Amino acid sequence: MEQERESLEFDILFVGAGPANLASAIHLSRLLKKHNESSPNRLNPSIAIIDKGRHAGAHLLSGALLDTQALPEFLPEWEKEGFPAGIPVQKEQLWYLTKTRHLAFPSVPEAFGSSGSTICSLSVIGEWMAKKAEEEGIEFFPETAATGIVAENGRLEGILTDEKGVDRNGQPKPDYQPGMLLKTRIAIIGEGAGGSLGPQLQKEFGLLPEGMRRRYETGVKEVWRIPEGRVPAGQTHHAFGYPLSSTRYGGGWLYALSDTEISLGFVTTVEPEAPVTDPHLNLQLFKQHPFIATILKGGSMVEAGAKTITSNGFEAMGRISGPGFLLTGESAGMLDMQRLKGIHLAMKSGILAAETILEALIHDNCSAARLDSYEERFRNSWAHEELHASRNYRKAFAKGLYHGLLQTGLTLALPGISTLATSGSSVQLPPKRARNDLKALLKAKEKHRPDGETTFSKSDSLYRSGTMHEENQPCHLRISAEDIALICLERCRTEYGNPCQHFCPAGVYELTLEPVPALKINASNCLHCKTCESADPYGVITWTPPEGGGGPGYKLS
Repeated sequence: MEQERESLEFDILFVGAGPANLASAIHLSRLLKKHNESSPNRLNPSIAIIDKGRHAGAHLLSGALLDTQALPEFLPEWEKEGFPAGIPVQKEQLWYLTKTRHLAFPSVPEAFGSSGSTICSLSVIGEWMAKKAEEEGIEFFPETAATGIVAENGRLEGILTDEKGVDRNGQPKPDYQPGMLLKTRIAIIGEGAGGSLGPQLQKEFGLLPEGMRRRYETGVKEVWRIPEGRVPAGQTHHAFGYPLSSTRYGGGWLYALSDTEISLGFVTTVEPEAPVTDPHLNLQLFKQHPFIATILKGGSMVEAGAKTITSNGFEAMGRISGPGFLLTGESAGMLDMQRLKGIHLAMKSGILAAETILEALIHDNCSAARLDSYEERFRNSWAHEELHASRNYRKAFAKGLYHGLLQTGLTLALPGISTLATSGSSVQLPPKRARNDLKALLKAKEKHRPDGETTFSKSDSLYRSGTMHEENQPCHLRISAEDIALICLERCRTEYGNPCQHFCPAGVYELTLEPVPALKINASNCLHCKTCESADPYGVITWTPPEGGGGPGYKLS
């Protein structure tokens, strides 16, 4: 339902409270204070941040390795201020896994390395930065989902927020609250990978050239407490190989946050051309590898979650500014897949956005031409240099793992493994690949039984994500009845075996065959990872924000 919206006006509106927008808000506030100390032309813009999570950091999940080079640029005394950067990386190792063996690469190439980085919790960082932004006088509104844009005369004029108190049939409940229209001179869109405003901005402003699209991987993560002495604090491990076939890109990680706490996860390519896989299962199988299982034995999993990751960053960035708005972080495609790092790039994009906004305010000119200077700032930055240098990394794996290892310089002598002999893997057409993938996946699922100690079901992992939604609300995962009947229950069932029931890390999609075929959507399970929308081979799933405050409640991730 829709009622007339009340409106609020902010000069500057940040949409999303991730590291990009929080860095930008903090930097902008301090730039404004510095300007006002020396200029008679004082500036006092109204600034606000909105985020759909129920608390700061609730929807932030990453490995996470933080390259600290951006921190001094907006927090010169970040260590003294208590920024929770985590523990410095002390030692890093890269592995190739077979089902039972782990074979070490002799060294980690510099382009893949983590020198100068720390092992951290992104949700903890987000919570700290949000508090710092509030201390700077910036208004922060959690539980506020951005659902749409308002464009007039070719310019973004405002952001629509979610309605609250609507039942599953679209009728108002006694506590109904209409959404708001937040008018703004400049909106900074930092929703992360696969944000819901992205497609609307693309439709209205054509930010990506025709035929270009963003591609994503899905990362599934767990935080564990383990007995002391297993992995020294500050140690990182990355792995290629098992449990993936050589035709699918992905890999695992294990980072020691302390002597007794680790971050553990697995990244899997899930895309429309090859949607038949299960990222959650891949993590469970990864943990069963003897190398990993030995580390986890006697430990306990304390938090779990999942999110999509932008994989073809620089090649699919497109325009990152437009009339009335700037894009930051992964909304702008800023993630270095080669280094598997993006927090520092997100922060740098926020810094550049803040400097662009200050210039616009000083000149009282928020035109598209003025905001375009953001693009120039990016092109002249170390962020552009890094992303440009790694632009071909992910593409190198299009023909399989071994071809990618050759192309990216990871052609290292591994006993019993010949990259040369297998580097010419052919690329299968989607229907044929889907049949092969489905056969292998169903076989793996039949063999795998979660033990509740090292490996877990999707429902167990979901519980540890802190996910909560208002049950009585409209389904936020939109598939038309016609598409369900003709695509989901006919074409997709025949051609791909309904991969949504496998690739969703939270078990949102269920296919039942009796008494008649039906697709059940358990929307309240949703982790907000957006895998379903990015991996759907037919493009019939639309992910929309549920009521603000719903979703995971990460505290350690």
